[in-house]
Amino acid sequence: MRYALPIALLICLAAVLVLSPHLEPRRLRARARRVTDDLRGKHGFRDGSKAAWTAARSTGWPPFHYGTHQAIDNELVGTLHDLPVRVAGYEVVTTGSRHRYGLAAVVLPRPMEWMEVRGERPFSAARVPDHVPDGKLADSGIREFDASWTAYADTQLGVMTAGSRRTAETMATVPTPLSWRTHNSELLLWKRGGWDTATQLLTSLSIVMNLLELTEIGVPEWGY
Repeated sequence: MRYALPIALLICLAAVLVLSPHLEPRRLRARARRVTDDLRGKHGFRDGSKAAWTAARSTGWPPFHYGTHQAIDNELVGTLHDLPVRVAGYEVVTTGSRHRYGLAAVVLPRPMEWMEVRGERPFSAARVPDHVPDGKLADSGIREFDASWTAYADTQLGVMTAGSRRTAETMATVPTPLSWRTHNSELLLWKRGGWDTATQLLTSLSIVMNLLELTEIGVPEWGY
């Protein structure tokens, strides 16, 4: 009997160690399914395809820059401000742990200069080297932006856009930390863990699209 309690405690500890890496991914997947259901049921999105994400993933740029067993799920397509939008979840395994991101891509009406604005620090998963591109821009001088965001660009137009006061002020209104990049004819948003709600995702998309002057009607007042 005196050995029963220590053995039980050891079994419980082993179970926690085995199960704990899987609990958070399961929670995030369940939340992603709720977001997917809302996008489909309330906002007119429909099933998409994994193939549509091949070009974005092949760049090897964040968040596709590390890990193994990379997988896309919950693929949807729809429209926002009359532009085609793709939404999906993305998972990757590194150092024995699974990490999840939410993805949203907008097909641009015209090619745009490459630029990135990142709002999550540390950017990559623990123990994974960050992917830092050339072209890091100087601080904007706006404390709220500089404390949480980093901008990158390598052309004059990109610097004028990503490094502008308007960008700094606009990103301060985004409802949750995220990162975005323009490349050729695509705008990509990604968020570690994914978005909490469909409204939060669509609001974030609308704010960035409005910043890049992709819409003339502004940001819908959905609330979040």
